[in-house]
Amino acid sequence: MTEHLFRIAAHAYAAGEMDAGRRACERLARTRLEPGMEAIVRRNRTWYTQLLGDLLDVRMQQVQCEPFRSGWSLFNPSVVRKGCWTVNVRSSNYRIIDGQYVMPPEDSGIIRTGNVLCRINDDLAIEHSAPWACDYEKTEYAVDGFEDVRLNVVDGECVVSATVRNMAPHDGTCRIATAQLRRGALVGLACPATADGHHEKNWMPILGRREWLYACSVNGRTATVRLEDGAWRVTHHAEAPHVAAQFRGGSQLVPIDNGRWLAIVHEVAEDAGRRIYEHRFVTFNEADGWRMESISQPFAFREQRAIEFCAGLARNGKTLAATFGVRDAEAWIATFDLTDAVNLTRDAWA
Repeated sequence: MTEHLFRIAAHAYAAGEMDAGRRACERLARTRLEPGMEAIVRRNRTWYTQLLGDLLDVRMQQVQCEPFRSGWSLFNPSVVRKGCWTVNVRSSNYRIIDGQYVMPPEDSGIIRTGNVLCRINDDLAIEHSAPWACDYEKTEYAVDGFEDVRLNVVDGECVVSATVRNMAPHDGTCRIATAQLRRGALVGLACPATADGHHEKNWMPILGRREWLYACSVNGRTATVRLEDGAWRVTHHAEAPHVAAQFRGGSQLVPIDNGRWLAIVHEVAEDAGRRIYEHRFVTFNEADGWRMESISQPFAFREQRAIEFCAGLARNGKTLAATFGVRDAEAWIATFDLTDAVNLTRDAWA
């Protein structure tokens, strides 16, 4: 059966049998395969990936505020609901050209990131935007700033978490830093040693709490992390389905009903040295040890077989807003119906 599905996944695109190809790829994604074959299945699947607008009614608007510095890019926004849609947009000095990071000569090979906070109304128009300061003691490591910020609101206060690589006295390893954002400045900044000694990125904030989904599947289980006594404490929870092994963070976890939470995760495929991102809606049940209950089929927001990255999901009643970057060059916000998104998900264990 596996060999048969593999052949369908590889050849259905050329035959125009898109639905058959998608089904075969999804069946294979839920099957334990050798790593090399799993990588091939993920690559093949990208040819069948649908746009979000093909799956539900969605409204999209590009976020075009003033960059952190003139000539810098805008991408990878994050969103929370705090009276209106509050969106943090990453702004950086580099461009991706032919798969390479290219910085201005005057920056001497240093990747620099700043951040801009925007207030966006329900018509998705920017009402106000302003850069915010990111001051901390730095090393000489050649990656500077808070990368891919996630926003949260805890006890009415805006909380940010992000990857940082040049915070003294650390060694350049990707670490998660967190702080309150008050009047355009960081307060209570914390950046402990990594939880497991490896690069740490893309933790998913649990909305309203100083806690993150650490991973959808680590050692075969979901895991959360929180700051305790100046160190990160990881807690392993429910068993995770095999399909989640390659899920990476994504958005915040947003409450939907009866202890269930919704998030958007991503998976990465590689094709001829190019990285390709796909996304899924995922639901978790907190009462059942953060058990992953359901997942959607993979989708792209605007561009298939491209770099897209979702760093935000927020809720206003029955409306969801998702924020995402495209090609590390554009920032977008999308709104759609909560029920429509949840209805795209199916049993993660089937």
